[in-house]
Formats: sequence, structure tokens, C-alpha cells
Amino acid sequence: MNRVALGFALFSTSARSHLRLGNAFAIVSSSFSHSRASFASIATTKKRHMTTMIMSDPTLFKSVEECLVLSSQHQQETKFVDGSWHLGRPGGGRADYEAGPRIAGAAFFDIDDFSSKGPELNPRDLPHMMPTKRLFAKVMDALNISNTDTVIIYGTEGCMTTPRAWFTMQAMGHPTNQLFLMQGSLKKWEEKGGKIERGFQKALLENDLTLNDDEAPTNYQGTESKGVVDLEYVKQIIVDASADAGKVGNDENDAIIIDARGSGRFYGQAPEPRKGLRGGHMPGAYNVPFDTLLQPESSGKFRSVAEMKQIFSNAGVDVMTEQNVICSCGSGVTACTIAAALQACGRDPTKTFVYDGSWAEWGSLPDTPIVSNKAETTVS
Repeated sequence: MNRVALGFALFSTSARSHLRLGNAFAIVSSSFSHSRASFASIATTKKRHMTTMIMSDPTLFKSVEECLVLSSQHQQETKFVDGSWHLGRPGGGRADYEAGPRIAGAAFFDIDDFSSKGPELNPRDLPHMMPTKRLFAKVMDALNISNTDTVIIYGTEGCMTTPRAWFTMQAMGHPTNQLFLMQGSLKKWEEKGGKIERGFQKALLENDLTLNDDEAPTNYQGTESKGVVDLEYVKQIIVDASADAGKVGNDENDAIIIDARGSGRFYGQAPEPRKGLRGGHMPGAYNVPFDTLLQPESSGKFRSVAEMKQIFSNAGVDVMTEQNVICSCGSGVTACTIAAALQACGRDPTKTFVYDGSWAEWGSLPDTPIVSNKAETTVS
């Protein structure tokens, strides 16, 4: 048994080692392997590291047919946004949008470009971190999107990451009952008779905006990002889980972590796509690979609510748990798929959060606790 300063203990069995935080965590084997976390009370002093999402209508998915009706009957108030992003293909979503085809009149939301950058806002130079309130409002103004518009996020063929654009807009204050994910790709839209534009169309860049006019008002009224947690918050709940192990009365404030990466990366058996990252996962995290929540060969279309609930259940996750749920992944993109699936299953979004830095941050640091299945130990 190996013990670390945070009070973690790892126990080996003949089938698979079982991780425990204090006496609360265990890695178990199921059709979706996971390690179970029962995190202890979240201290009031950590509130500054997390922000709570406003309540939402859980029906966030719209079929292609429903989107066609909205575009026909409410054309002026319905805005389509291409939120395509591809790991390993920087700028690929933007390039596809600019070259066309695209939904007629659609804008492009670049999660890489419309993000917090620079040593003051993003000292670790992490990818696509949440934008500032002012940058987001400026972007929405430039995209001709108002607070009262219905926004439908879609993706190009093969794109499975549009929930990040959806989550960003929701987190930054767009009304959640006016923000939807189209269930079907651009190709399906065209097949159903939706209007398409072809030919070059320049996509908006942050450099096209004037951001140093702090006194100039924006038409769009955004908020500071909600539903997002940072490194210090995640570290603290793990420390608290160790310190408070065995105590009672903390259930309503407990938190669990769901990791959206594939099982190979989760257990440190497959390399990380970004250089310099350690392999493994956060102590106590559950593993729900994001693509298991999507229909096979569907370009990002989610499974039915019943199927998603079963997938979470198979992984040991109760979607209606009173515990806070922290969604993590490689860099904060596919974690949003987990958040969207939980919300679609009826979970209160005020109790679901995305760890913005995710493994790009956690795995890059020398002192964060990591569980590696291959090594059968907890390292820090």
C-alpha cells in the first residue's frame, strides 16, 4: 500500500487495484471502468474558485427538422453558429467554415480564438480557456447575436465537440432556454433541404475587435463565467476528501469528478496528445468517455436520454446525485459533452461544473496527485 501526503491509500486486489481517498474512494470495474469518489465538504473559503450556473431548461437538443422550422418561422430571431473544433487540426473548424459550405447566414464561434490569453489571464498558456465577460460581449455583438436571440450550435461532418461552444455561451450568460445543440451535422441539414451558402466567408477573429475601449458599452449583456471551476478548487476538494474521511453530515456538499477521456488515457496506458503531460487520472474520478454518449457514426448526435442514463449508471454515476459534479477531460472541450448529457438527462445544471484547465493543466504540474493504473500506485 502506498500512501501520499494527501492521505490517499491504494489497495491491490487480484483483479484490479482499489483506490481509496481516506476510506471513501474505490476504483471498481464495470462496462465503463471508473474510480469512485466520495468527496467531503467543500469549504466556504473556496467559493471564489467556483461559480454556479443559472437554472436551465433541460431540453437543449433540437432535431434538424425542428431547426428547419425555427429558421423558417423565426428567421430574424434564430441565429445559427458553427462551433466546430478538431483536436490535432488547429484552425480546422475555421478553415472549413470559411471555405464553405455552411448554413446560410451562420456565424463561426472559435473556441480557441475567443478565449482568455496572455500572462495575466492565462499564465499557464492553457488552450481555449473561458473568455472574459467583455470579450464575450464584444464577440456576440460582432456576430449580431442579442440576448433575446435563439442560438443553435451545429458542427460540420465528423465534429463531436460542439458542446464546448454551447457551454461557453451558457456559462457567459446566454439564456439557456434560447440556446440549443442541433442533433445532426451540416451534411444532414443540407440533406433535409436546409439553406446552404458556398464560397469564401471570413470568420470573425478577436483581432477584428476593439477591446481596449473599456468605457464603451456593449449591446450584448454577458456575465462572468458560471459553472466553471479552477485548479485550486479541484485540488482543495481532494484535500478535503482526505482530511474529512470518515466524518458524517457532509453529503449535501460532496463533489465527484467525471473524466471524459478514453479509458487508455484515463489509466495512463495511452499517450496524451499534448506533449509533457503525465498519464493517469485524478484520485477518485469516474471515467465516462465522451463518445460513449454519442450515437455511433452520427457526427455528434447524442444518444437517447434513457441510453445516456444507463451509460452513467454503468459507470457508477447517479445523474441526479445531490453532489456537485465536476466534468473534466483533456482540455475542457469534451468535458462539456458530459455537462450537456447530464443536463439533457434532467440534472440541475447549478450542480454541474466544468474544470476549465482539465488534464492540460492537471497533468502538466509536478505536484498534482495522479492515479496510474499501470503503476498501481498514486503519484504526486
